[in-house]
Amino acid sequence: MRKVEDRQSCLSGQTRLSVLHWLIAAVVLIQIFLAIRFYGFLSGDDVEVLSEAMRRAKGLAYQPWDVRNLFVPDFLVAPFVFVGGLLAAAIPFIALTALTIWLVHRLALKWSGDESAAPAAAFFFALHWIPLGFGSTVYPRTLATACIVAAALIVDRYPFLAGALVGLAFADRFSEIVFLIPLLICVAAAFRPPIGGLKPAAALIFGTIVSITIVVGIYDWITWGTPFSSVIKFARLTLVEPDFASRVKYQSPLWYLLNIVRWSAPTLLPLLYFARRQARWSFIVVPLIALSVVKHKELRYLQAAIPFLAITAGIGFAILYQRSRKWAMSLLVISLIWDLHGLRYFAHKSMPAVDAARVLSSDPRIKTVAASQLWAYGGQLYFRSDIGLRELGTPPANLDRLLPGADAAAVYESDLDHPDIVASLRAHGFAPWRTFRDGPARAVVVFTQSASDTSDRAHR
Repeated sequence: MRKVEDRQSCLSGQTRLSVLHWLIAAVVLIQIFLAIRFYGFLSGDDVEVLSEAMRRAKGLAYQPWDVRNLFVPDFLVAPFVFVGGLLAAAIPFIALTALTIWLVHRLALKWSGDESAAPAAAFFFALHWIPLGFGSTVYPRTLATACIVAAALIVDRYPFLAGALVGLAFADRFSEIVFLIPLLICVAAAFRPPIGGLKPAAALIFGTIVSITIVVGIYDWITWGTPFSSVIKFARLTLVEPDFASRVKYQSPLWYLLNIVRWSAPTLLPLLYFARRQARWSFIVVPLIALSVVKHKELRYLQAAIPFLAITAGIGFAILYQRSRKWAMSLLVISLIWDLHGLRYFAHKSMPAVDAARVLSSDPRIKTVAASQLWAYGGQLYFRSDIGLRELGTPPANLDRLLPGADAAAVYESDLDHPDIVASLRAHGFAPWRTFRDGPARAVVVFTQSASDTSDRAHR
């Protein structure tokens, strides 16, 4: 009888691993689709990463922003761009997402000791729109997320290596250093009496310092001529003299909580309640508090906390599953659908602007382009190197200064509701030539000076 039970348990374990592998394969395919289909941009952050990678790999004329540490784009992204161009840039991030799914599964199993919690946590993480969607792009934090989850998995056995991973996460995005606090709490909890945790805690901190010194301090010295130059300037930008490129520069400290349904399905809350005694809450609460203090907020900033939200929900699922399979499965399915629905956000990427950049670049007569939000066009990525670019903003401003001498002007269709903008374009001899559309993304209207071009209008 014992042998039969062992065999059933073995088969059950094999089934769970098979499900995990299929889940990872499905996520990889979804992310490949997202990377190919939604090739535009959501902000300037991904443009910065791609531009720096292109500068290293292909010699693109680009001046990186001095508040950025360039270790990740230079060493992680540039090699793929060198081999496969811009299309290959997302490959390491898709691979890192796949790795993180496996790490989440392992960490959930380690923390809970329940074989039902691990696959549930993997599903909650893998099909959450933030890691799934942003993992298909070159946006920062996908690497940091993998590093933090891996550090949490090994911190009790290899604290120095865990610290080194925290340092690498810091290089990806400086804000992820806050995860050092919950990792230290993990170390303290793993040793009894607490005095026994001093040595591994010191190793964790030392590993973090060594890693940060190499990938940030020394690499900033090589890049900018001063050790830790990017960290100092970033701290001044965000904390001392807040100045963000985003149009919305300040949100309430309660913004993340007020928008909780956008990053956590309401049906996860009962699962979090059931897991309240086993959860490692510091991995969720500490980054949430730290990010709430910063004036500018984005949902994607929470990416590194999502694995721990998923693990907590997975533990809650396992506890509820023992009491009511029907309710546990219902909450799981509804939560997955809710959090997966957020992928619609990526349909708003700037595909029309990228299409406009490609078309304008193919016209040898175009030498100067004035456009709203040049990051939406990919900056210099899709324009010929001999094309001069002028930033108009949105809605466009200073047109009397920026339009003279331009061969084409590209503005958002929604900005043409301002009569003064249309009047300025006409006054400088511009006429609408072509409109670029792609689903819910902001449509772009290209104006040219050429009479022959205006007669060849086309719409998409």
